[in-house]
Amino acid sequence: MRAVLVRTVSGLESLTAAEVTAAGHRVLEISKRQLIVEGLALVQEPPRLADDLFVVHTALPDPGHRKTDLLATARAFRFETALGERRGFAVTASFVGERNFNRFDVEDLVGSALGGRYYSRRDGQTPPADRDDWRVVLDGKTLWVARRPYDVPLHRRPWRQQTVVGSLHPPVAAAMARLARLEPGHRVLDPYCGAGTLLVEAHALEPRASYVGLDREPTAIAAARANSADIRWSRKKVDGSFDRIITNPPWGVRLPAGDLVRQLDQWQVSGRLVAIVTHDQAARLSTAWRIEERYDVSVAGQHARIVVAKRPVPD
Repeated sequence: MRAVLVRTVSGLESLTAAEVTAAGHRVLEISKRQLIVEGLALVQEPPRLADDLFVVHTALPDPGHRKTDLLATARAFRFETALGERRGFAVTASFVGERNFNRFDVEDLVGSALGGRYYSRRDGQTPPADRDDWRVVLDGKTLWVARRPYDVPLHRRPWRQQTVVGSLHPPVAAAMARLARLEPGHRVLDPYCGAGTLLVEAHALEPRASYVGLDREPTAIAAARANSADIRWSRKKVDGSFDRIITNPPWGVRLPAGDLVRQLDQWQVSGRLVAIVTHDQAARLSTAWRIEERYDVSVAGQHARIVVAKRPVPD
Protein backbone atom coordinates (compact mmCIF):
# COMPACT_ATOMS: atom_id res chain seq x y z
CA MET A 1 0.00 0.00 0.00
CA ARG A 2 1.42 3.37 -1.02
CA ALA A 3 2.02 6.00 1.63
CA VAL A 4 1.17 9.69 1.46
CA LEU A 5 3.55 12.43 2.55
CA VAL A 6 1.71 15.33 4.18
CA ARG A 7 3.56 18.62 4.58
CA THR A 8 2.32 20.98 7.26
CA VAL A 9 3.20 24.25 8.98
CA SER A 10 5.88 24.05 11.66
CA GLY A 11 4.10 23.71 14.99
CA LEU A 12 0.91 22.16 13.57
CA GLU A 13 2.20 18.60 13.19
CA SER A 14 0.23 17.15 16.12
CA LEU A 15 -2.98 18.99 15.16
CA THR A 16 -2.68 17.80 11.56
CA ALA A 17 -2.12 14.24 12.77
CA ALA A 18 -5.25 14.52 14.93
CA GLU A 19 -7.29 15.68 11.93
CA VAL A 20 -5.96 12.83 9.78
CA THR A 21 -6.62 10.25 12.50
CA ALA A 22 -10.14 11.57 13.13
CA ALA A 23 -10.86 11.04 9.41
CA GLY A 24 -9.99 7.34 9.80
CA HIS A 25 -6.45 7.30 8.40
CA ARG A 26 -3.38 5.81 10.05
CA VAL A 27 -0.41 8.08 10.71
CA LEU A 28 2.82 6.12 10.36
CA GLU A 29 5.38 8.79 11.23
CA ILE A 30 5.49 12.38 12.46
CA SER A 31 8.53 14.61 12.06
CA LYS A 32 9.18 18.32 11.64
CA ARG A 33 6.62 19.74 9.17
CA GLN A 34 5.81 16.25 7.90
CA LEU A 35 3.46 13.29 8.35
CA ILE A 36 3.63 9.92 6.62
CA VAL A 37 0.12 8.48 6.30
CA GLU A 38 -0.92 5.01 5.20
CA GLY A 39 -2.89 4.59 1.98
CA LEU A 40 -4.10 6.72 -0.91
CA ALA A 41 -7.64 7.40 0.37
CA LEU A 42 -6.36 10.64 1.89
CA VAL A 43 -5.80 12.02 -1.60
CA GLN A 44 -9.56 12.24 -2.21
CA GLU A 45 -10.29 14.16 1.01
CA PRO A 46 -7.06 15.87 2.04
CA PRO A 47 -6.75 17.44 5.50
CA ARG A 48 -7.45 21.17 5.62
CA LEU A 49 -4.49 21.65 7.96
CA ALA A 50 -2.12 20.28 5.33
CA ASP A 51 0.14 22.73 3.55
CA ASP A 52 0.56 20.20 0.75
CA LEU A 53 0.32 16.48 0.01
CA PHE A 54 2.35 14.06 -2.11
CA VAL A 55 2.07 10.37 -3.04
CA VAL A 56 5.25 8.50 -2.07
CA HIS A 57 6.92 6.62 -4.93
CA THR A 58 10.31 5.80 -3.38
CA ALA A 59 11.67 5.63 0.15
CA LEU A 60 15.37 4.99 0.72
CA PRO A 61 17.66 5.33 3.75
CA ASP A 62 18.81 8.91 4.27
CA PRO A 63 22.32 8.99 2.79
CA GLY A 64 23.67 11.29 5.49
CA HIS A 65 25.66 14.48 5.13
CA ARG A 66 28.18 13.56 2.42
CA LYS A 67 27.59 14.30 -1.24
CA THR A 68 29.37 11.10 -2.30
CA ASP A 69 26.81 9.06 -0.34
CA LEU A 70 23.99 11.07 -1.91
CA LEU A 71 25.34 10.19 -5.36
CA ALA A 72 25.51 6.51 -4.43
CA THR A 73 21.94 6.58 -3.16
CA ALA A 74 20.77 8.25 -6.37
CA ARG A 75 21.96 5.22 -8.34
CA ALA A 76 19.47 3.09 -6.39
CA PHE A 77 16.46 5.09 -7.55
CA ARG A 78 13.84 2.95 -9.27
CA PHE A 79 10.69 4.36 -10.86
CA GLU A 80 7.81 2.84 -12.80
CA THR A 81 8.21 3.13 -16.56
CA ALA A 82 4.83 4.90 -16.73
CA LEU A 83 6.38 7.92 -15.09
CA GLY A 84 8.42 8.67 -18.19
CA GLU A 85 5.34 9.56 -20.25
CA ARG A 86 4.09 12.81 -18.77
CA ARG A 87 4.39 16.57 -19.06
CA GLY A 88 7.49 18.37 -17.83
CA PHE A 89 8.21 18.41 -14.13
CA ALA A 90 10.07 20.23 -11.35
CA VAL A 91 11.54 18.93 -8.09
CA THR A 92 11.61 20.66 -4.70
CA ALA A 93 13.97 19.28 -2.05
CA SER A 94 14.51 19.93 1.64
CA PHE A 95 16.55 18.29 4.37
CA VAL A 96 17.28 18.51 8.06
CA GLY A 97 20.76 18.81 9.56
CA GLU A 98 24.10 19.91 8.15
CA ARG A 99 25.00 18.55 4.70
CA ASN A 100 27.90 19.19 2.36
CA PHE A 101 25.47 19.40 -0.56
CA ASN A 102 22.62 21.81 -1.26
CA ARG A 103 18.96 21.42 -2.24
CA PHE A 104 19.77 21.93 -5.92
CA ASP A 105 22.16 18.96 -5.86
CA VAL A 106 19.32 16.79 -4.56
CA GLU A 107 16.77 18.19 -7.01
CA ASP A 108 18.98 17.72 -10.04
CA LEU A 109 19.91 14.16 -9.06
CA VAL A 110 16.29 13.15 -8.64
CA GLY A 111 15.26 15.05 -11.78
CA SER A 112 17.87 13.19 -13.78
CA ALA A 113 16.76 9.84 -12.33
CA LEU A 114 13.13 10.51 -13.18
CA GLY A 115 13.98 11.26 -16.81
CA GLY A 116 11.82 13.23 -19.19
CA ARG A 117 11.57 17.04 -19.39
CA TYR A 118 12.98 18.27 -16.08
CA TYR A 119 13.02 21.98 -15.11
CA SER A 120 15.88 22.77 -12.76
CA ARG A 121 15.70 25.73 -10.35
CA ARG A 122 19.47 25.86 -9.85
CA ASP A 123 19.98 29.06 -11.84
CA GLY A 124 16.97 30.82 -10.37
CA GLN A 125 14.67 29.96 -13.25
CA THR A 126 10.95 29.49 -12.62
CA PRO A 127 9.44 26.31 -14.09
CA PRO A 128 6.34 26.75 -16.29
CA ALA A 129 2.95 26.56 -14.59
CA ASP A 130 1.89 23.55 -16.65
CA ARG A 131 4.09 20.92 -14.98
CA ASP A 132 4.15 18.07 -12.48
CA ASP A 133 5.71 18.65 -9.07
CA TRP A 134 7.86 16.23 -7.13
CA ARG A 135 8.99 16.57 -3.54
CA VAL A 136 12.16 15.12 -2.00
CA VAL A 137 12.65 15.16 1.77
CA LEU A 138 15.67 13.91 3.69
CA ASP A 139 14.40 13.76 7.28
CA GLY A 140 17.50 12.23 8.92
CA LYS A 141 16.16 8.68 8.64
CA THR A 142 14.57 8.34 5.19
CA LEU A 143 14.92 9.93 1.76
CA TRP A 144 11.36 10.32 0.49
CA VAL A 145 10.57 10.88 -3.19
CA ALA A 146 6.93 11.78 -3.83
CA ARG A 147 4.68 13.39 -6.43
CA ARG A 148 1.87 15.90 -5.89
CA PRO A 149 -1.40 14.46 -7.27
CA TYR A 150 -2.92 17.93 -7.68
CA ASP A 151 -2.14 20.79 -10.05
CA VAL A 152 -1.46 23.28 -7.22
CA PRO A 153 -0.47 23.06 -3.53
CA LEU A 154 -3.27 22.39 -1.06
CA HIS A 155 -2.83 25.73 0.69
CA ARG A 156 -4.00 27.51 -2.48
CA ARG A 157 -7.69 27.46 -1.69
CA PRO A 158 -10.10 27.83 -4.62
CA TRP A 159 -12.19 30.31 -2.61
CA ARG A 160 -9.25 32.68 -2.07
CA GLN A 161 -9.80 35.33 -4.71
CA GLN A 162 -8.28 38.29 -2.82
CA THR A 163 -5.87 38.95 0.05
CA VAL A 164 -4.81 41.99 2.07
CA VAL A 165 -1.73 42.85 4.12
CA GLY A 166 -1.52 40.41 7.01
CA SER A 167 -3.77 37.76 5.46
CA LEU A 168 -3.37 34.47 7.31
CA HIS A 169 -2.10 31.23 5.77
CA PRO A 170 -5.26 29.10 5.18
CA PRO A 171 -3.98 25.88 6.87
CA VAL A 172 -3.19 27.91 10.01
CA ALA A 173 -6.70 29.38 9.88
CA ALA A 174 -8.12 25.86 9.54
CA ALA A 175 -6.17 24.77 12.61
CA MET A 176 -7.57 27.67 14.61
CA ALA A 177 -11.10 26.82 13.50
CA ARG A 178 -10.64 23.24 14.75
CA LEU A 179 -9.30 24.50 18.07
CA ALA A 180 -12.44 26.62 18.50
CA ARG A 181 -14.53 23.43 18.68
CA LEU A 182 -17.38 24.97 16.75
CA GLU A 183 -20.92 23.64 17.02
CA PRO A 184 -24.15 24.21 15.08
CA GLY A 185 -25.84 27.42 16.18
CA HIS A 186 -22.70 29.03 17.57
CA ARG A 187 -22.32 32.77 16.97
CA VAL A 188 -18.73 33.39 15.91
CA LEU A 189 -16.88 36.71 15.63
CA ASP A 190 -13.63 37.81 14.03
CA PRO A 191 -13.12 41.48 14.99
CA TYR A 192 -10.02 41.79 12.75
CA CYS A 193 -11.26 39.80 9.77
CA GLY A 194 -9.05 41.19 7.01
CA ALA A 195 -9.81 39.26 3.82
CA GLY A 196 -11.86 36.76 5.83
CA THR A 197 -9.52 33.76 5.84
CA LEU A 198 -10.33 32.64 9.38
CA LEU A 199 -14.09 32.74 9.06
CA VAL A 200 -14.15 31.19 5.58
CA GLU A 201 -12.13 28.24 6.92
CA ALA A 202 -14.37 28.07 10.00
CA HIS A 203 -17.48 28.07 7.80
CA ALA A 204 -16.04 25.17 5.78
CA LEU A 205 -15.60 23.24 9.02
CA GLU A 206 -18.98 24.09 10.57
CA PRO A 207 -21.42 25.66 8.07
CA ARG A 208 -24.30 25.54 10.57
CA ALA A 209 -22.81 28.25 12.81
CA SER A 210 -23.30 31.96 12.11
CA TYR A 211 -20.32 34.20 11.44
CA VAL A 212 -19.61 37.92 11.70
CA GLY A 213 -16.41 39.48 10.38
CA LEU A 214 -15.46 43.06 11.23
CA ASP A 215 -12.72 45.30 9.89
CA ARG A 216 -12.38 49.06 9.76
CA GLU A 217 -10.66 48.99 6.35
CA PRO A 218 -13.04 49.07 3.37
CA THR A 219 -10.50 47.25 1.19
CA ALA A 220 -10.47 44.38 3.67
CA ILE A 221 -14.26 44.09 3.74
CA ALA A 222 -14.36 44.18 -0.07
CA ALA A 223 -11.78 41.37 -0.20
CA ALA A 224 -13.70 39.32 2.36
CA ARG A 225 -16.92 39.69 0.38
CA ALA A 226 -15.13 38.60 -2.78
CA ASN A 227 -13.91 35.48 -0.93
CA SER A 228 -17.27 34.50 0.57
CA ALA A 229 -20.86 35.64 0.28
CA ASP A 230 -21.99 33.24 3.04
CA ILE A 231 -20.67 35.38 5.92
CA ARG A 232 -21.74 38.73 7.31
CA TRP A 233 -18.92 41.26 6.79
CA SER A 234 -19.13 44.74 8.26
CA ARG A 235 -17.13 47.85 9.17
CA LYS A 236 -19.52 48.65 12.01
CA LYS A 237 -19.60 47.09 15.46
CA VAL A 238 -22.19 44.36 15.90
CA ASP A 239 -23.92 44.13 19.27
CA GLY A 240 -24.70 41.01 21.25
CA SER A 241 -22.78 38.13 22.73
CA PHE A 242 -20.72 35.52 20.93
CA ASP A 243 -19.92 31.89 21.61
CA ARG A 244 -16.50 32.12 20.00
CA ILE A 245 -13.97 34.73 18.91
CA ILE A 246 -11.45 33.54 16.32
CA THR A 247 -9.03 36.22 15.26
CA ASN A 248 -5.68 37.27 13.83
CA PRO A 249 -5.10 40.75 15.32
CA PRO A 250 -2.33 43.03 14.00
CA TRP A 251 1.10 42.03 15.35
CA GLY A 252 2.81 45.39 14.95
CA VAL A 253 4.98 44.04 12.12
CA ARG A 254 3.19 45.08 8.93
CA LEU A 255 0.17 46.60 10.67
CA PRO A 256 0.17 48.61 13.92
CA ALA A 257 -0.91 46.65 17.00
CA GLY A 258 -3.16 48.14 19.66
CA ASP A 259 -3.98 47.04 23.21
CA LEU A 260 -5.48 43.64 22.44
CA VAL A 261 -6.81 43.02 25.96
CA ARG A 262 -8.65 46.33 26.05
CA GLN A 263 -9.98 45.86 22.53
CA LEU A 264 -11.35 42.41 23.36
CA ASP A 265 -13.07 43.75 26.47
CA GLN A 266 -15.79 45.32 24.32
CA TRP A 267 -17.08 41.89 23.27
CA GLN A 268 -19.19 39.50 25.32
CA VAL A 269 -17.79 36.01 24.86
CA SER A 270 -19.38 33.04 26.59
CA GLY A 271 -16.92 30.48 25.22
CA ARG A 272 -13.47 30.29 23.73
CA LEU A 273 -11.13 32.85 22.25
CA VAL A 274 -8.73 31.47 19.64
CA ALA A 275 -6.12 34.01 18.53
CA ILE A 276 -2.79 33.98 16.75
CA VAL A 277 -0.51 36.57 18.34
CA THR A 278 3.09 37.43 19.07
CA HIS A 279 4.66 35.99 22.20
CA ASP A 280 4.49 39.43 23.87
CA GLN A 281 0.79 39.73 23.02
CA ALA A 282 0.21 36.24 24.43
CA ALA A 283 1.88 37.24 27.70
CA ARG A 284 -0.29 40.36 28.02
CA LEU A 285 -3.39 38.38 27.09
CA SER A 286 -2.69 35.90 29.91
CA THR A 287 -3.16 38.69 32.47
CA ALA A 288 -6.88 38.93 31.61
CA TRP A 289 -7.72 35.55 30.04
CA ARG A 290 -7.10 31.98 31.20
CA ILE A 291 -4.96 30.42 28.47
CA GLU A 292 -5.71 26.71 28.13
CA GLU A 293 -3.68 25.73 25.05
CA ARG A 294 -0.63 27.15 23.26
CA TYR A 295 0.86 26.26 19.88
CA ASP A 296 4.01 27.95 18.61
CA VAL A 297 4.01 28.24 14.82
CA SER A 298 6.10 29.82 12.07
CA VAL A 299 4.05 31.97 9.71
CA ALA A 300 5.43 34.15 6.91
CA GLY A 301 8.88 34.10 8.50
CA GLN A 302 7.49 35.20 11.88
CA HIS A 303 7.28 33.23 15.12
CA ALA A 304 3.76 33.41 16.46
CA ARG A 305 1.63 31.67 19.06
CA ILE A 306 -1.88 30.30 18.71
CA VAL A 307 -3.66 30.55 22.06
CA VAL A 308 -6.95 29.05 23.16
CA ALA A 309 -8.32 31.02 26.10
CA LYS A 310 -11.40 31.69 28.23
CA ARG A 311 -12.34 34.60 30.43
CA PRO A 312 -11.80 33.67 34.09
CA VAL A 313 -14.98 32.99 36.03
CA PRO A 314 -15.49 35.66 38.78
CA ASP A 315 -15.17 34.37 42.35
